[in-house]
Amino acid sequence: MPLPRPAGYQPRRQLRVDRRRIVLAGVINVCAALLLLSLAHRVSRTPGQLLPPIHPRFWVLVSGVAGFCGIWGESLRQIGLTRRGEPGGPLDERED
Repeated sequence: MPLPRPAGYQPRRQLRVDRRRIVLAGVINVCAALLLLSLAHRVSRTPGQLLPPIHPRFWVLVSGVAGFCGIWGESLRQIGLTRRGEPGGPLDERED
């Protein structure tokens, strides 16, 4: 549980979308998806049989979808943070 904010604390407004965080979210999702895919591929092996290779198109498809999901989610979060910081927005109207 995070610590409470000090009295009179005003969070800084985020004026622009942080593109580095968006790219980082995409890269992290791609790495996680490829790791999970490779681990699931090894687990699916049956005893006494060779491990069948995964087609390269499938690797590209999984990494592309995972990267897109990471970029999409973080970009929506960043857009929400910038819109929330506008003057007259929900932070200015609430009473403490």
